[in-house]
Amino acid sequence: MSSKGSVTKTYSYEQAVSYLDSVPRFVDKRFEGAKAFYEYLKDKGVITEGGRKVFHVAGTNGKGSVCAFLKSMHMAMGKRVGVFTSPHLIDLRERITIGDVMITKEDLADAFMTVMSYLEEFKSSTPYSDYVPVYFDWLFFIAAVYFEREKTDAIIWETGLGGRYDATNVIGYKSVTVITEIGMDHMEILGDSIDKIASEKAGIIRRGTPVITVDRDPLALDVISSVAKSMGSPLTVVPNASGITKKMNDKGIDFSYKSHYYNNATLEVVGHAVYQTENAALAVTAMEAAYSADELPFECVYEGIKNMHHPGRMEEVAPGVFFDGAHNTDGIGALLESVRHDGCRGLRYMIFSAVGDKQADIELAMVAESGLFDKVCLVPISGARGRSHDELSKLLTVLTDRQIYGELAGDLRTAYDSYRQGLREEDRLYVCGSLYLIGELKEMIM
Repeated sequence: MSSKGSVTKTYSYEQAVSYLDSVPRFVDKRFEGAKAFYEYLKDKGVITEGGRKVFHVAGTNGKGSVCAFLKSMHMAMGKRVGVFTSPHLIDLRERITIGDVMITKEDLADAFMTVMSYLEEFKSSTPYSDYVPVYFDWLFFIAAVYFEREKTDAIIWETGLGGRYDATNVIGYKSVTVITEIGMDHMEILGDSIDKIASEKAGIIRRGTPVITVDRDPLALDVISSVAKSMGSPLTVVPNASGITKKMNDKGIDFSYKSHYYNNATLEVVGHAVYQTENAALAVTAMEAAYSADELPFECVYEGIKNMHHPGRMEEVAPGVFFDGAHNTDGIGALLESVRHDGCRGLRYMIFSAVGDKQADIELAMVAESGLFDKVCLVPISGARGRSHDELSKLLTVLTDRQIYGELAGDLRTAYDSYRQGLREEDRLYVCGSLYLIGELKEMIM
Protein backbone atom coordinates (compact mmCIF):
# COMPACT_ATOMS: atom_id res chain seq x y z
CA MET A 1 0.00 0.00 0.00
CA SER A 2 1.28 3.46 -0.83
CA SER A 3 1.99 5.60 2.22
CA LYS A 4 2.30 9.04 0.66
CA GLY A 5 2.00 10.75 -2.66
CA SER A 6 4.36 13.49 -3.77
CA VAL A 7 4.72 15.35 -0.49
CA THR A 8 5.52 18.99 -1.20
CA LYS A 9 5.78 20.17 2.41
CA THR A 10 6.24 18.72 5.86
CA TYR A 11 3.58 19.80 8.34
CA SER A 12 3.81 19.71 12.11
CA TYR A 13 0.66 18.96 14.07
CA GLU A 14 0.23 22.65 14.88
CA GLN A 15 0.64 23.62 11.23
CA ALA A 16 -1.85 20.98 10.15
CA VAL A 17 -4.43 22.24 12.66
CA SER A 18 -3.82 25.82 11.55
CA TYR A 19 -4.43 24.80 7.96
CA LEU A 20 -7.61 22.93 8.86
CA ASP A 21 -8.90 25.92 10.78
CA SER A 22 -8.44 28.05 7.65
CA VAL A 23 -10.48 25.92 5.25
CA PRO A 24 -14.21 26.53 4.64
CA ARG A 25 -16.79 24.95 6.90
CA PHE A 26 -19.43 24.70 4.18
CA VAL A 27 -19.17 24.63 0.37
CA ASP A 28 -22.10 23.85 -1.92
CA LYS A 29 -22.01 20.87 -4.28
CA ARG A 30 -18.77 19.35 -2.99
CA PHE A 31 -20.01 15.78 -2.62
CA GLU A 32 -19.13 14.61 -6.14
CA GLY A 33 -15.55 15.81 -5.62
CA ALA A 34 -15.31 14.05 -2.25
CA LYS A 35 -16.65 10.84 -3.76
CA ALA A 36 -14.20 11.01 -6.67
CA PHE A 37 -11.27 11.71 -4.33
CA TYR A 38 -12.24 8.77 -2.11
CA GLU A 39 -12.28 6.48 -5.15
CA TYR A 40 -8.91 7.90 -6.17
CA LEU A 41 -7.45 7.00 -2.77
CA LYS A 42 -8.87 3.49 -3.17
CA ASP A 43 -7.34 3.15 -6.64
CA LYS A 44 -3.97 4.19 -5.23
CA GLY A 45 -4.23 1.61 -2.44
CA VAL A 46 -4.19 4.25 0.30
CA ILE A 47 -7.49 2.98 1.69
CA THR A 48 -9.32 -0.29 1.16
CA GLU A 49 -12.83 -1.56 1.75
CA GLY A 50 -13.89 -4.94 3.03
CA GLY A 51 -12.23 -7.16 5.58
CA ARG A 52 -13.74 -5.30 8.54
CA LYS A 53 -17.14 -4.43 9.97
CA VAL A 54 -18.38 -0.96 9.04
CA PHE A 55 -21.17 0.84 10.88
CA HIS A 56 -22.67 4.04 9.46
CA VAL A 57 -24.84 6.13 11.79
CA ALA A 58 -27.08 9.09 10.89
CA GLY A 59 -29.92 10.90 12.65
CA THR A 60 -30.82 14.17 14.33
CA ASN A 61 -30.46 13.15 17.98
CA GLY A 62 -28.69 10.23 19.58
CA LYS A 63 -26.25 9.27 16.85
CA GLY A 64 -23.20 10.15 18.96
CA SER A 65 -24.51 8.04 21.83
CA VAL A 66 -25.24 5.11 19.50
CA CYS A 67 -21.66 5.32 18.24
CA ALA A 68 -20.40 5.37 21.84
CA PHE A 69 -22.42 2.23 22.68
CA LEU A 70 -21.14 0.50 19.53
CA LYS A 71 -17.58 1.41 20.44
CA SER A 72 -17.97 0.17 24.01
CA MET A 73 -19.34 -3.20 22.91
CA HIS A 74 -16.51 -3.65 20.41
CA MET A 75 -14.00 -2.88 23.15
CA ALA A 76 -15.66 -5.46 25.42
CA MET A 77 -15.20 -7.96 22.57
CA GLY A 78 -11.50 -7.11 22.41
CA LYS A 79 -11.79 -5.49 18.98
CA ARG A 80 -9.71 -2.61 17.64
CA VAL A 81 -12.44 -0.23 16.60
CA GLY A 82 -11.92 3.05 14.79
CA VAL A 83 -14.48 5.74 15.59
CA PHE A 84 -15.12 8.95 13.68
CA THR A 85 -17.53 11.35 15.42
CA SER A 86 -18.29 15.05 15.69
CA PRO A 87 -18.21 17.64 17.01
CA HIS A 88 -15.34 17.66 19.46
CA LEU A 89 -15.62 19.33 22.86
CA ILE A 90 -12.03 20.48 23.43
CA ASP A 91 -9.51 18.79 21.14
CA LEU A 92 -10.27 18.00 17.47
CA ARG A 93 -8.47 14.67 17.96
CA GLU A 94 -11.53 13.54 19.94
CA ARG A 95 -13.17 13.00 16.55
CA ILE A 96 -10.73 10.26 15.52
CA THR A 97 -10.11 7.47 18.03
CA ILE A 98 -9.27 3.81 18.24
CA GLY A 99 -11.28 2.67 21.20
CA ASP A 100 -10.92 5.41 23.79
CA VAL A 101 -7.51 6.55 22.54
CA MET A 102 -7.35 9.69 20.41
CA ILE A 103 -5.17 9.82 17.33
CA THR A 104 -1.74 11.12 18.31
CA LYS A 105 -0.57 14.51 17.12
CA GLU A 106 2.16 12.84 15.09
CA ASP A 107 -0.25 10.41 13.42
CA LEU A 108 -2.70 13.19 12.61
CA ALA A 109 0.04 15.30 11.01
CA ASP A 110 1.31 12.30 9.04
CA ALA A 111 -2.17 11.37 7.78
CA PHE A 112 -2.81 15.01 6.95
CA MET A 113 0.31 15.11 4.76
CA THR A 114 -0.76 11.93 2.99
CA VAL A 115 -4.18 13.38 2.20
CA MET A 116 -2.63 16.70 1.12
CA SER A 117 -0.17 15.07 -1.28
CA TYR A 118 -2.74 12.81 -2.92
CA LEU A 119 -5.20 15.69 -3.11
CA GLU A 120 -2.65 17.68 -5.13
CA GLU A 121 -2.19 14.75 -7.50
CA PHE A 122 -5.94 14.22 -7.75
CA LYS A 123 -6.69 17.84 -8.60
CA SER A 124 -3.95 18.02 -11.20
CA SER A 125 -4.82 14.77 -12.97
CA THR A 126 -8.63 14.63 -12.90
CA PRO A 127 -11.55 16.89 -13.93
CA TYR A 128 -11.94 17.91 -10.25
CA SER A 129 -9.31 20.64 -10.16
CA ASP A 130 -11.76 22.94 -8.34
CA TYR A 131 -12.62 20.47 -5.57
CA VAL A 132 -12.32 22.17 -2.18
CA PRO A 133 -12.58 19.81 0.81
CA VAL A 134 -14.27 21.48 3.76
CA TYR A 135 -13.15 21.06 7.37
CA PHE A 136 -15.30 17.97 7.97
CA ASP A 137 -14.15 16.33 4.72
CA TRP A 138 -10.51 16.81 5.67
CA LEU A 139 -11.01 15.10 9.01
CA PHE A 140 -12.93 12.26 7.36
CA PHE A 141 -10.12 11.56 4.92
CA ILE A 142 -7.51 11.82 7.68
CA ALA A 143 -9.52 9.28 9.70
CA ALA A 144 -9.87 6.93 6.72
CA VAL A 145 -6.10 6.96 6.13
CA TYR A 146 -5.37 6.49 9.84
CA PHE A 147 -7.79 3.60 10.35
CA GLU A 148 -6.35 1.88 7.28
CA ARG A 149 -2.82 2.14 8.62
CA GLU A 150 -3.87 0.92 12.05
CA LYS A 151 -5.66 -2.14 10.59
CA THR A 152 -8.76 -1.74 12.73
CA ASP A 153 -11.18 -4.64 13.05
CA ALA A 154 -14.18 -2.35 12.68
CA ILE A 155 -15.00 1.29 11.88
CA ILE A 156 -17.88 3.39 13.15
CA TRP A 157 -18.67 6.41 10.97
CA GLU A 158 -20.96 9.11 12.37
CA THR A 159 -22.39 11.50 9.82
CA GLY A 160 -21.80 15.19 10.41
CA LEU A 161 -24.84 16.72 8.73
CA GLY A 162 -27.65 14.93 6.94
CA GLY A 163 -26.58 11.73 5.27
CA ARG A 164 -27.00 11.63 1.52
CA TYR A 165 -24.36 14.29 0.82
CA ASP A 166 -22.29 13.84 3.96
CA ALA A 167 -18.62 13.10 3.34
CA THR A 168 -18.89 9.82 5.27
CA ASN A 169 -21.40 8.59 2.69
CA VAL A 170 -18.72 8.24 0.03
CA ILE A 171 -17.83 4.85 1.52
CA GLY A 172 -19.10 1.96 -0.53
CA TYR A 173 -19.13 -1.05 1.79
CA LYS A 174 -21.21 -0.98 4.97
CA SER A 175 -22.09 -3.83 7.32
CA VAL A 176 -25.10 -2.03 8.76
CA THR A 177 -26.65 1.43 8.72
CA VAL A 178 -28.36 3.02 11.73
CA ILE A 179 -30.76 5.96 11.62
CA THR A 180 -31.60 7.45 15.01
CA GLU A 181 -34.38 9.87 15.94
CA ILE A 182 -35.27 12.37 13.21
CA GLY A 183 -36.11 15.91 14.29
CA MET A 184 -36.31 19.47 13.02
CA ASP A 185 -32.72 20.66 12.85
CA HIS A 186 -30.55 22.22 10.14
CA MET A 187 -33.73 22.92 8.18
CA GLU A 188 -32.00 25.49 6.00
CA ILE A 189 -29.87 22.67 4.54
CA LEU A 190 -31.88 19.46 4.97
CA GLY A 191 -35.44 20.68 4.41
CA ASP A 192 -38.30 22.21 6.36
CA SER A 193 -40.27 19.07 7.18
CA ILE A 194 -39.68 15.74 8.91
CA ASP A 195 -40.16 13.74 5.72
CA LYS A 196 -37.62 15.86 3.81
CA ILE A 197 -35.06 15.57 6.60
CA ALA A 198 -35.69 11.81 6.91
CA SER A 199 -35.13 11.43 3.18
CA GLU A 200 -31.71 13.04 3.50
CA LYS A 201 -30.79 10.83 6.46
CA ALA A 202 -32.02 7.72 4.60
CA GLY A 203 -29.50 8.53 1.87
CA ILE A 204 -26.94 6.45 3.81
CA ILE A 205 -28.87 3.22 3.12
CA ARG A 206 -27.02 0.79 0.83
CA ARG A 207 -28.61 -1.89 -1.33
CA GLY A 208 -29.04 -5.13 0.59
CA THR A 209 -27.45 -3.74 3.77
CA PRO A 210 -29.36 -4.08 7.07
CA VAL A 211 -31.00 -0.89 8.34
CA ILE A 212 -31.78 -0.26 12.01
CA THR A 213 -34.06 2.60 13.03
CA VAL A 214 -36.42 3.66 15.79
CA ASP A 215 -40.21 3.77 16.01
CA ARG A 216 -40.58 7.42 16.95
CA ASP A 217 -41.97 9.68 14.21
CA PRO A 218 -44.47 8.06 11.80
CA LEU A 219 -43.52 10.34 8.90
CA ALA A 220 -39.82 9.61 9.32
CA LEU A 221 -40.43 5.90 9.68
CA ASP A 222 -42.54 5.84 6.50
CA VAL A 223 -39.74 7.47 4.53
CA ILE A 224 -37.02 5.21 5.91
CA SER A 225 -39.16 2.10 5.38
CA SER A 226 -39.87 3.10 1.79
CA VAL A 227 -36.21 3.68 0.97
CA ALA A 228 -35.14 0.44 2.64
CA LYS A 229 -37.77 -1.50 0.70
CA SER A 230 -36.73 0.06 -2.62
CA MET A 231 -33.10 -0.89 -1.90
CA GLY A 232 -33.89 -4.44 -0.83
CA SER A 233 -32.37 -3.63 2.56
CA PRO A 234 -33.78 -5.55 5.55
CA LEU A 235 -35.22 -3.12 8.10
CA THR A 236 -35.44 -3.58 11.87
CA VAL A 237 -37.42 -1.06 13.93
CA VAL A 238 -36.74 -0.82 17.66
CA PRO A 239 -39.16 0.78 20.16
CA ASN A 240 -38.52 4.34 21.28
CA ALA A 241 -37.63 5.07 24.90
CA SER A 242 -41.27 5.36 25.98
CA GLY A 243 -41.97 1.87 24.63
CA ILE A 244 -39.03 0.19 26.35
CA THR A 245 -39.66 -1.54 29.67
CA LYS A 246 -37.33 0.01 32.22
CA LYS A 247 -36.75 0.39 35.94
CA MET A 248 -34.69 3.07 37.68
CA ASN A 249 -32.08 2.08 40.25
CA ASP A 250 -29.63 4.15 42.28
CA LYS A 251 -26.93 4.13 39.62
CA GLY A 252 -28.81 3.80 36.36
CA ILE A 253 -31.65 2.22 34.42
CA ASP A 254 -32.36 -1.48 33.94
CA PHE A 255 -34.21 -2.07 30.68
CA SER A 256 -35.42 -4.94 28.57
CA TYR A 257 -35.02 -5.34 24.84
CA LYS A 258 -36.05 -8.02 22.39
CA SER A 259 -32.85 -9.65 21.22
CA HIS A 260 -32.50 -11.71 18.04
CA TYR A 261 -30.12 -14.00 19.94
CA TYR A 262 -31.10 -13.85 23.63
CA ASN A 263 -34.91 -13.42 23.56
CA ASN A 264 -35.97 -10.79 26.11
CA ALA A 265 -32.71 -9.63 27.64
CA THR A 266 -32.08 -7.16 30.46
CA LEU A 267 -29.34 -4.54 30.20
CA GLU A 268 -28.25 -1.56 32.28
CA VAL A 269 -27.28 1.97 31.30
CA VAL A 270 -25.46 4.07 33.87
CA GLY A 271 -27.12 7.34 34.82
CA HIS A 272 -30.72 8.41 34.50
CA ALA A 273 -30.87 9.64 30.90
CA VAL A 274 -34.03 7.85 29.80
CA TYR A 275 -33.27 8.44 26.11
CA GLN A 276 -30.14 6.30 26.40
CA THR A 277 -32.23 3.14 26.64
CA GLU A 278 -33.42 3.83 23.09
CA ASN A 279 -29.90 4.52 21.84
CA ALA A 280 -28.57 1.40 23.54
CA ALA A 281 -31.31 -0.72 21.95
CA LEU A 282 -30.42 0.67 18.52
CA ALA A 283 -26.75 -0.11 19.06
CA VAL A 284 -27.34 -3.66 20.31
CA THR A 285 -29.66 -4.40 17.39
CA ALA A 286 -27.02 -3.08 14.98
CA MET A 287 -24.37 -5.33 16.55
CA GLU A 288 -26.67 -8.34 16.17
CA ALA A 289 -27.14 -7.45 12.50
CA ALA A 290 -23.37 -7.34 11.96
CA TYR A 291 -22.19 -10.28 14.08
CA SER A 292 -23.34 -13.84 14.63
CA ALA A 293 -24.41 -15.06 18.07
CA ASP A 294 -21.09 -16.90 18.42
CA GLU A 295 -19.15 -13.72 17.64
CA LEU A 296 -21.18 -11.57 20.03
CA PRO A 297 -21.27 -13.04 23.56
CA PHE A 298 -24.01 -11.61 25.75
CA GLU A 299 -21.54 -10.64 28.47
CA CYS A 300 -19.79 -8.35 25.97
CA VAL A 301 -23.11 -6.73 25.12
CA TYR A 302 -23.96 -6.26 28.79
CA GLU A 303 -20.57 -4.89 29.79
CA GLY A 304 -20.38 -2.71 26.70
CA ILE A 305 -23.71 -1.05 27.43
CA LYS A 306 -23.02 -0.64 31.14
CA ASN A 307 -19.52 0.79 30.64
CA MET A 308 -20.36 3.27 27.90
CA HIS A 309 -19.19 6.82 28.58
CA HIS A 310 -20.13 9.72 26.33
CA PRO A 311 -18.84 13.11 27.47
CA GLY A 312 -21.31 15.96 27.39
CA ARG A 313 -24.42 13.79 27.21
CA MET A 314 -26.18 13.84 30.59
CA GLU A 315 -22.71 13.58 32.07
CA GLU A 316 -22.48 13.95 35.83
CA VAL A 317 -19.24 15.93 36.13
CA ALA A 318 -19.62 16.46 39.89
CA PRO A 319 -22.24 15.40 42.45
CA GLY A 320 -25.53 16.93 41.29
CA VAL A 321 -23.93 18.73 38.30
CA PHE A 322 -24.85 17.53 34.81
CA PHE A 323 -23.60 18.58 31.38
CA ASP A 324 -25.87 17.78 28.43
CA GLY A 325 -25.37 18.95 24.85
CA ALA A 326 -29.10 19.05 24.04
CA HIS A 327 -29.17 21.56 21.19
CA ASN A 328 -32.60 21.35 19.55
CA THR A 329 -36.21 20.96 20.59
CA ASP A 330 -36.16 17.16 20.53
CA GLY A 331 -32.94 17.11 22.55
CA ILE A 332 -34.42 19.48 25.13
CA GLY A 333 -37.52 17.30 25.30
CA ALA A 334 -35.37 14.23 26.00
CA LEU A 335 -33.41 16.16 28.62
CA LEU A 336 -36.59 17.21 30.42
CA GLU A 337 -37.87 13.63 30.45
CA SER A 338 -34.66 12.54 32.17
CA VAL A 339 -34.78 15.44 34.64
CA ARG A 340 -38.21 14.26 35.78
CA HIS A 341 -36.55 11.07 37.03
CA ASP A 342 -33.46 12.60 38.64
CA GLY A 343 -34.69 12.19 42.23
CA CYS A 344 -33.98 15.83 43.09
CA ARG A 345 -35.15 16.74 46.62
CA GLY A 346 -34.09 20.38 46.46
CA LEU A 347 -33.90 23.07 43.81
CA ARG A 348 -33.01 22.71 40.14
CA TYR A 349 -30.97 25.27 38.22
CA MET A 350 -30.11 25.51 34.54
CA ILE A 351 -27.30 27.32 32.73
CA PHE A 352 -28.31 27.66 29.08
CA SER A 353 -26.94 29.00 25.83
CA ALA A 354 -27.52 28.30 22.14
CA VAL A 355 -25.91 29.12 18.84
CA GLY A 356 -27.64 31.45 16.43
CA ASP A 357 -29.28 28.91 14.11
CA LYS A 358 -31.20 27.08 16.87
CA GLN A 359 -34.78 27.60 18.05
CA ALA A 360 -33.69 28.88 21.44
CA ASP A 361 -37.00 30.63 22.15
CA ILE A 362 -38.95 27.40 21.70
CA GLU A 363 -36.41 25.43 23.74
CA LEU A 364 -36.59 27.89 26.64
CA ALA A 365 -40.39 27.85 26.48
CA MET A 366 -40.27 24.08 26.87
CA VAL A 367 -37.97 24.43 29.88
CA ALA A 368 -40.22 27.05 31.49
CA GLU A 369 -43.46 25.17 30.85
CA SER A 370 -42.04 21.92 32.24
CA GLY A 371 -42.10 23.42 35.73
CA LEU A 372 -38.92 21.53 36.59
CA PHE A 373 -36.51 24.42 37.14
CA ASP A 374 -36.40 27.11 39.79
CA LYS A 375 -33.94 29.38 38.02
CA VAL A 376 -32.49 29.58 34.50
CA CYS A 377 -29.32 31.53 33.71
CA LEU A 378 -28.52 32.51 30.12
CA VAL A 379 -24.84 32.80 29.27
CA PRO A 380 -22.86 33.90 26.20
CA ILE A 381 -20.48 31.53 24.45
CA SER A 382 -17.58 32.54 22.26
CA GLY A 383 -17.34 32.17 18.51
CA ALA A 384 -19.14 33.63 15.53
CA ARG A 385 -22.15 31.35 15.98
CA GLY A 386 -22.75 32.31 19.62
CA ARG A 387 -25.62 34.63 20.46
CA SER A 388 -24.83 38.19 21.47
CA HIS A 389 -25.58 39.67 24.88
CA ASP A 390 -28.50 41.61 23.38
CA GLU A 391 -29.96 38.51 21.74
CA LEU A 392 -29.78 36.58 24.99
CA SER A 393 -31.34 39.50 26.85
CA LYS A 394 -34.39 39.36 24.58
CA LEU A 395 -34.75 35.64 25.29
CA LEU A 396 -35.24 36.35 29.00
CA THR A 397 -38.84 37.37 28.26
CA VAL A 398 -39.55 33.78 27.22
CA LEU A 399 -38.90 32.82 30.85
CA THR A 400 -40.38 35.80 32.68
CA ASP A 401 -43.59 35.63 30.64
CA ARG A 402 -44.02 32.13 32.08
CA GLN A 403 -43.20 33.11 35.67
CA ILE A 404 -39.78 31.44 35.66
CA TYR A 405 -36.92 33.36 37.23
CA GLY A 406 -34.31 34.07 34.58
CA GLU A 407 -31.09 36.02 34.62
CA LEU A 408 -28.37 36.92 32.17
CA ALA A 409 -24.76 36.33 33.16
CA GLY A 410 -21.86 38.38 31.92
CA ASP A 411 -19.67 35.36 31.26
CA LEU A 412 -19.81 31.59 31.45
CA ARG A 413 -17.10 30.96 34.03
CA THR A 414 -18.53 33.42 36.56
CA ALA A 415 -22.02 31.97 36.17
CA TYR A 416 -20.84 28.39 36.57
CA ASP A 417 -18.69 29.12 39.61
CA SER A 418 -21.53 31.02 41.29
CA TYR A 419 -24.11 28.27 40.82
CA ARG A 420 -21.65 25.49 41.60
CA GLN A 421 -20.53 27.05 44.87
CA GLY A 422 -24.10 27.62 46.02
CA LEU A 423 -25.28 24.10 45.21
CA ARG A 424 -26.53 22.04 48.13
CA GLU A 425 -26.43 18.23 48.27
CA GLU A 426 -30.15 18.02 47.50
CA ASP A 427 -29.99 20.44 44.52
CA ARG A 428 -29.26 19.83 40.83
CA LEU A 429 -27.48 21.98 38.25
CA TYR A 430 -27.87 21.33 34.52
CA VAL A 431 -25.72 22.98 31.85
CA CYS A 432 -27.21 22.57 28.37
CA GLY A 433 -28.25 24.12 25.07
CA SER A 434 -25.17 23.54 22.92
CA LEU A 435 -22.21 21.20 22.67
CA TYR A 436 -20.12 24.33 22.05
CA LEU A 437 -21.20 25.54 25.50
CA ILE A 438 -20.22 22.20 27.04
CA GLY A 439 -16.87 22.17 25.29
CA GLU A 440 -16.04 25.73 26.29
CA LEU A 441 -16.92 25.08 29.92
CA LYS A 442 -15.04 21.78 30.06
CA GLU A 443 -11.93 23.50 28.77
CA MET A 444 -12.27 26.17 31.48
CA ILE A 445 -12.65 23.81 34.41
CA MET A 446 -10.29 20.98 33.43
